[in-house]
Amino acid sequence: MEPIADFAWMKDLLTGQVVERIPLGGYRAVALQMESPDERHHSQYHYRLLVFPQKENKPVLSLNLEISLLGASCLTEQTAHDHQVLGDAEEEMGYEDFRRWALQRARAELHLA
Repeated sequence: MEPIADFAWMKDLLTGQVVERIPLGGYRAVALQMESPDERHHSQYHYRLLVFPQKENKPVLSLNLEISLLGASCLTEQTAHDHQVLGDAEEEMGYEDFRRWALQRARAELHLA
């Protein structure tokens, strides 16, 4: 898989809170939570799971709980050059529910058992 072309993940990795690091087959995942107390710096993401190949510094997959400017929650996936909405999400989706969904989706996308 090619790395994600949109480098917004770098800012999120620097400014977001690392919730956990997860080994995932031949990959490693970093779960992030973004919270901005300053409304002027609204993040479109609440949670992100960035998936990196072992020994690589660029993610090939990002699974996200995304919040639109209008406040609608949705689950999204970002790969090399694609960003797609996969479905609506509960407005108050917690980390554990996001984690469960994101890891299941990552395993399917990466063809892991």
